[in-house]
Amino acid sequence: MNFNFDIFLEKQKEKNYFKNLISKLEKIGYENIFPKKEEIFFAYQNFDFNNLKIIIIGQDPYPTKGVANGLAFSTSRTNLKTPASLKNIFKEIKNSYPKSQFLTNDLSYWKNQGVLLINNILTVEESLPLAHKNMGWENFTYEFLKKITKTTKNIIFLVMGNYALNVLKKIDLNNHFVYIVSHPSPLSCNKNFLGSDVFKKINNKLRELNKKEIDWNTK
Repeated sequence: MNFNFDIFLEKQKEKNYFKNLISKLEKIGYENIFPKKEEIFFAYQNFDFNNLKIIIIGQDPYPTKGVANGLAFSTSRTNLKTPASLKNIFKEIKNSYPKSQFLTNDLSYWKNQGVLLINNILTVEESLPLAHKNMGWENFTYEFLKKITKTTKNIIFLVMGNYALNVLKKIDLNNHFVYIVSHPSPLSCNKNFLGSDVFKKINNKLRELNKKEIDWNTK
């Protein structure tokens, strides 16, 4: 695949929306923003785009200090308390794969298998979900998805919640596969996430595409 994230990011930095976004973040102060400044793009950085299989799209990072690590739904390896949304993700995986083991809340093992875990909005402030809504991150995510969907085909999208779905409305997905579920938070997980068997469905689709299935354990 002819995609280089560093080149993509540099091009975004030249655009007015991105300059305005960074200006807003600097005014707030990176010490007041989650995840840490160096982890904001962790989902994309050092990702093997030649092995891209799945893009999981969430809403925004956990608004609690020391939890978010730049991967959607993931936490830092030192964070031992499993957030409610991730608990429900693990629960749904267990529904399909009863022998699953989750040794950490850090989902980097999924990333290393070709699962890109992104949020529509990449930053947040303490105790303020969606604090950075409409600051410019949606533009960034849209530009990335527009580029990546034109660069390759047969990406499997797992879209978790209405806010994640919004960013895909203008994207041409004809050469890709999309699974839409409710957000895994306790407020919405029972709508059509728990019991959806979506992680097994994704692996079945990967098998159809002659690609290696995802090991949904964490380690």
